[in-house]
Amino acid sequence: MQWGGGGWKHALPAALLIVVVLDTPIHAQRTDIVTLNNGDRITGEVSSLDRGRLEYKTDDQGTLYIEWDKVATVTAAGQFEVGTSDGRRFVGSLRTDPNRTLVVVEAVGVVSLQMAEVTVIAQIGRSFWTKLDGSIDAGFSYTRSSDIAQLNLNSSTVYRRPSFEGRLTASATATQTTDDEERDDRGTVQLSYLRYRGARWFVGGAVGVETNESLGIELRSQVSLAVGQRLINSNRAQLSLGGGLSFNNEQGIDGDATENLEAVMTFRTSYYAYDYPRTNLDVGLQYFPSLSNFGRQRIQFDTSVRRELWKDVFLAVNVFDSFDSDPPSADADMNDVGVVLSFGVTY
Repeated sequence: MQWGGGGWKHALPAALLIVVVLDTPIHAQRTDIVTLNNGDRITGEVSSLDRGRLEYKTDDQGTLYIEWDKVATVTAAGQFEVGTSDGRRFVGSLRTDPNRTLVVVEAVGVVSLQMAEVTVIAQIGRSFWTKLDGSIDAGFSYTRSSDIAQLNLNSSTVYRRPSFEGRLTASATATQTTDDEERDDRGTVQLSYLRYRGARWFVGGAVGVETNESLGIELRSQVSLAVGQRLINSNRAQLSLGGGLSFNNEQGIDGDATENLEAVMTFRTSYYAYDYPRTNLDVGLQYFPSLSNFGRQRIQFDTSVRRELWKDVFLAVNVFDSFDSDPPSADADMNDVGVVLSFGVTY
């Protein structure tokens, strides 16, 4: 290359052009196309489908969350993992044929699926943090006549894929009274993992810790294993039943530590509607008949109803009931029941 005679003046614009092209963000090349039932056509990037909502990134409108039954067609050239309501899984790019049929273009051929039976779409290559879905809410109450103040916190974070689900949940109730000896604090933290097998079966495990002064528990550490079935798995609701074994180490407030082996039976259901105001209902029930202390039974019931007030902000009603027929402390209650009204956000 000749640099004399002002050649550098011609090379400089070309070099700047190369820098600009290389520095252009990759997300600007979003070419996926979603068409809605009303005929609107949106260009962007398909991220995921989960619990009946399609997460769709656009350059002009930011991230959109579109109800799956409002989507007429989807065309996406990237690679996606697709899961159906009956547990099947496929990997490939996406296109839509008439009559609401989603076509997964795999390396070995194409698979046609009714869009109503597609319940999960996960973009391959997304970062771990962008795959998290969760919520946190808080409530506070104070009664002047009894001088009792109470703070409630609840949080749930879920990592979902078509083949498995990881979940971290936590809840706490802190009570302040004029008599420090009559505190009624409780708290739980649980990490669970479910692996889906075949059409509807799952295997899973959970570890957690719990404290509940009303039931006389200073600390309970627990490990559980279970197997079960997903009886309902759609874009509007989920329902599953399971059973297994649980082992815990239990430290009472005024007693020695004990180790217990229990059977465990689980029930969980969820219902979600996204037409405004967005509503979510989650119900969980765990039953623990003791195998090492025959006659003892424990029940843990939790339900949450969330109603959207405005985008990502909701009002929640949480109800819990913890029952123990033979609590570790003789003077402890057998039941701890609570109803909590709180405000929270989703993420």
